[in-house]
Amino acid sequence: MNIAFTNKITIKDYNMLRIAVGWGECKPERVQMALNRSDFLIVATCKGQSIGMARVIHDGLQALIMDVMVLPEYQGAGIGKTLMQHVMEYLNALAADGCIYVNLMSALGREGFYEQFGFICRPNEARGPGMTQLLGK
Repeated sequence: MNIAFTNKITIKDYNMLRIAVGWGECKPERVQMALNRSDFLIVATCKGQSIGMARVIHDGLQALIMDVMVLPEYQGAGIGKTLMQHVMEYLNALAADGCIYVNLMSALGREGFYEQFGFICRPNEARGPGMTQLLGK
């Protein structure tokens, strides 16, 4: 399997990945806005097809890892790990002259995947639970 990495993805491919991992389709204009506002984007391709991606948004003090997705038929082949290695290289470069607080929301049952990159589960003895709210449809 010959995997290549790029920093570009089409709206169609982004939504294809979301649908494949069970997250559902988003409106094209919202996808474009999100992609435009991403500070870092890494996309895995095989034979010209997008098969996985991850992205980061940050404000200089905090960063949020978003949309770590790999097509189900490619999961378990180390693609997600490689995507996260690229993400962590980017984040470590950002933190080279100070510190940034990195956040992510793991899919249920996937916490162990992120622990290998140094992430900790919440709540714990030092930090309360992470919280989310989905607004709209």
